[in-house]
Amino acid sequence: MSSKDAGLSFLCLGTGRGATAVYDGEPSSAISLRMNGHDVLLVDIGFGVVQACKRWLGAIPDTILVTHNHSDHAGELPVVLAAEAAAGRRLRVVAEPAVGVRLKAHRLHELESTGEPLAAFCDWVDTPAGQAWPLTPRLSLCLLRARHSEPCFGFVASLDGEPILGYGGDSAVDTDYYDRLFAAPNVILDARATGNDEHADFDTVAAYIAGRPTHRVWITGYGRADQAPASMTPIYPGDAVALDSGAE
Repeated sequence: MSSKDAGLSFLCLGTGRGATAVYDGEPSSAISLRMNGHDVLLVDIGFGVVQACKRWLGAIPDTILVTHNHSDHAGELPVVLAAEAAAGRRLRVVAEPAVGVRLKAHRLHELESTGEPLAAFCDWVDTPAGQAWPLTPRLSLCLLRARHSEPCFGFVASLDGEPILGYGGDSAVDTDYYDRLFAAPNVILDARATGNDEHADFDTVAAYIAGRPTHRVWITGYGRADQAPASMTPIYPGDAVALDSGAE
């Protein structure tokens, strides 16, 4: 893998689990994707993420991808859409259609009290899994189904048609899913000390990563900073990482 600068980077906004923001005041798991210094995509908008955006980015990016409907990934979405629309700003929300159905029926139901349709608040983009969706002229996303209790979708981001970043979202251990994410040379995976049917555990993820030494892999979703894995490479809020294109 070369050290060629691809012009793409990510900034970690939070690594929290379901209760982290509520009980510890630390932001839920989220990242911002950046192209040449411009924030082009916010990945998830759970509890605490808006304050993290204000701290690390200065503002909420124009486009928000919601991986699934759990509160630590979508909890602040309705308030943000209403507040930004009231300020004259239309955000773009991207979700896989199965996720979109749940968001509209449950997460965004409170917007009905305004008497306005959802279209008054944002531009909604249904993005079917397995299809490349152009985020920018150079950068596209292909959503992939994770193993989780809710319909949940990670993605592979491609730059100029070449995979550059795999983002797992919330998922239990699933080697077939990981293999698809690892089509990219850079990967962000959810993991925690004790796994379950919804989230991977550190040891199993570490064993999978050990067989792929040419990849750069970061761990998120572990909770507070003191819960980060010692044997892998965790990301922390405020970390900015430039991504290698993998091209020679």
